Amino acid sequence: MNFAFCFNTATWICLATLAVSALIAIWARFKPVWMAGSAVGHHKEASPGHDSAVFPKVSVIVYTITEEDEINSYLEMAMNQDYPNYEVVIVNEGGAETTSDLAERLLKKYPEKLYITFIPPEAHSLSRRKLAQTVGMKAAKGDIVITTVSNCKIPSTKWIYELISPFIEDSRTDVVLGYSHVDVSDLHGAGKWYREMDSTLTACQWIGAAANGHPYRGDGMNLAYRKEIFFRQKGYAKTMHLMNGDDDLFLKDIMTTENTRLAISPDSILSSEWGVSGNRIHAEIKERYQFTARFLPRVPFLRAGLGSLMQWTMLAAAIAAGFLGLPSLLPACIALAILGIAWIAEITIYRRTARRLQSVCLWWALPWFLLWHPIGNFIFKMRRRHHLRKNYTFA
Repeated sequence: MNFAFCFNTATWICLATLAVSALIAIWARFKPVWMAGSAVGHHKEASPGHDSAVFPKVSVIVYTITEEDEINSYLEMAMNQDYPNYEVVIVNEGGAETTSDLAERLLKKYPEKLYITFIPPEAHSLSRRKLAQTVGMKAAKGDIVITTVSNCKIPSTKWIYELISPFIEDSRTDVVLGYSHVDVSDLHGAGKWYREMDSTLTACQWIGAAANGHPYRGDGMNLAYRKEIFFRQKGYAKTMHLMNGDDDLFLKDIMTTENTRLAISPDSILSSEWGVSGNRIHAEIKERYQFTARFLPRVPFLRAGLGSLMQWTMLAAAIAAGFLGLPSLLPACIALAILGIAWIAEITIYRRTARRLQSVCLWWALPWFLLWHPIGNFIFKMRRRHHLRKNYTFA
C-alpha cells in the first residue's frame, strides 16, 4: 500500500470541503439543539417569603373532546397542583346537553376551582381549537392563562408553578413557552424513532431560537401568557381564515426578546398520549407547522436547510476524497476520521438535548436519519400538497 503524503489538488479541496461543511453543519443544525438542551432547567423551589398574595391568579384552559375517562385522569393531576391560586377551565368539544351531563358529574367531585363550558358542534366554519380557546379566555378569571389539552400527561404537582415562576420573577414577562412531546411508546418499528427525532429537531429550532433571544413559535399544548394580551390583540382575528396558527402566528405578534421566557424542566414537560394514533398526529402536526412556516421568519428554516445540505456535502466530499486519493489510502482514512468526528459531535449534542427533553436518545442511526431528513420532508410535502385547502377555514 502506498501511504505517501502526495495528495493532488482535488484531494486537498475535497478534504477541506469536508472539514468546512462539518463545521457549518454543526453550527447550523446543532447549535440550536445545544441551546435547546441548555434551556432545560431544574425544578425551582418557591421562596419561603412567598405567600398566596404573591402568586397571580392562573386559569388553565383545557381543550377536550368528550372522553370522560381521559378527563378524569387529567384532572387527577390538574386539580392537585402545588400552586395556591388557580382554576381549571374545561372547554368541551360537544353540545350543551353532553357538556351539562359531564359537568354535573365532575363538579360533584371538584366543587372548587373547576369551570366547564363547550363549543357547539355545528361551528364547522371555524378553527375548533381557536374557538375553544377563545371561549375559554372569556370564561377565565385569571390574569394569566395556560393553554393545554386533556390528553396531556402532567408529570408533577409543580407544573403550574414552573410555568408561572417567570411571571413572578420578572414583571416584564408576558409569554412563557413550555414544551410537550408526543408519546410514541404504543407505536412499533424504526419509523417511530425517526418521527420522534423529527419532532425533537423541530422543537429544538424554536426552543433554541427563543433561548437566543429570537422567539418565533411555541407549543400550544403547554403555553402561558397574560390574558389581557389576548384581548388587546383581538384574539385570533388576524388568522381567523386559517385553521391553525394559535401556537405560532399568534405568538409571533405578541412575543419579543424582552417579554418572552422559557420554562422547560422535568416538572413542566408534558407528554401527549395518542396511543396507536401517534403516527397520524405526528403527520398532522408536521403538516400544520409546514403550512404556517411560510408566515414566520425565514432565518431558522434557512439555517436548518443549510444544516441538512451540509450533511450531504460532508458525505459526498468524504467519498470523493477517498477516490481521488487512490492508490493511497491515507486520504480515505483522513476523510473517514473527519466524518466520524463530526458525526460523534452531532450524536453527543443530540443525545444530551434529547435526554433533557425526554425524547429518544439515538446512536448511530442519527447520521442516517439526518441524511434522510430533507428527502423525507420533500416526500411528505409532495404527498400532502393536495391538503392545502384544509388549512383554511373556508374550505
